Amino acid sequence: MTDRAITCGDVTANPGESKFGYLHVGYMAANTECRIPFQVINGAKEGPVLCVESTLHGWEPVGAEIIRRALLQVDAENLAGTVLSLPLAHPFTVEFGGNIEGAGLRTNPSDNLNLNRAFPGKLNDGGFPAPNGWLTEQIAYHLWNEVVKQADYLLDFHDGVSCDELPVAFPQAYPDGEQGCRPNLSEEVKELAKAFGSEVVWWRGGRSLNTSMISGSVAANGGVPLVVEAGGGDRIDETVDQAADCVLNVMKYLGMIDGDPVLPERQIMVDNYMVYRSITGGYYIQEPEVRIGTKVEKGQLLGKVVDPLTSEVREVTRSPLNGIIVSRRISLPINPGGYIAHIADTDSIIWERDN
Repeated sequence: MTDRAITCGDVTANPGESKFGYLHVGYMAANTECRIPFQVINGAKEGPVLCVESTLHGWEPVGAEIIRRALLQVDAENLAGTVLSLPLAHPFTVEFGGNIEGAGLRTNPSDNLNLNRAFPGKLNDGGFPAPNGWLTEQIAYHLWNEVVKQADYLLDFHDGVSCDELPVAFPQAYPDGEQGCRPNLSEEVKELAKAFGSEVVWWRGGRSLNTSMISGSVAANGGVPLVVEAGGGDRIDETVDQAADCVLNVMKYLGMIDGDPVLPERQIMVDNYMVYRSITGGYYIQEPEVRIGTKVEKGQLLGKVVDPLTSEVREVTRSPLNGIIVSRRISLPINPGGYIAHIADTDSIIWERDN
């Protein structure tokens, strides 16, 4: 809870102020500065500290636009609490496209490390984060120590990369009351996911705490983290505004802003969710009726991978289950293991609500 000034890097925002700034990390060999942009909106009224962050992986840039649109609607004078915004958390992977989908990389081109496996920075012999290390570890150190560890709540945005994607929340189970986690953390995360207001929520149980991820570090620091995804394909579509509403839904749920949440007609939570990948490569030509939000039946034709020269059908893709298309491929070409679709298993619904 805060009714005080908030400092990030060398920027201090008093109650009722909104400020922009940069976290200085260091310089590259040719004197290129590595710095991370941020915004602090410090509300005039007391409330929780919410960190909204995206682009830990440079091939997932849509979250930055979602956050920008959401925060344009937030006024510090009418805000209860503080918003810490990190829309471009890993600027080097943004500048260089970040990744090669076919290789599954989500890495910094300077050191080949994944920022979302480097928190809270390189650990010294005492187990505490140290300012030295590879560049990615230094970025994690500055993000964590100068911004993120102040947060009571975290929204960690990702997107569909080569696919478009509905807003979707991915709450997970945590070791409640252990390793620094809150006593009832799993339930708090689950309720936060419902409040996010996505049509589909995927409950991920049976997972261990991984503090090298930003969400795990927040959980171990006593905060409430929620991983979410929306949009993709490096493009702006209707999911951007939908997801911006979801950010504001969370702020309404936490009592930070006034207003009624914007919710879909129906929400479901499933505990099975298929990330369907191709076996071979070529051009993926999907069936025209397969769109995000579409209900599909097990065995239904989704599309075909064809030879871009001869039109030979190399692979026929069919839904492996009854479900809802949360994400579907929109990019050419496709290599073996490329994303075809994300499908929420509607035979595994554990919670549902009509709004």
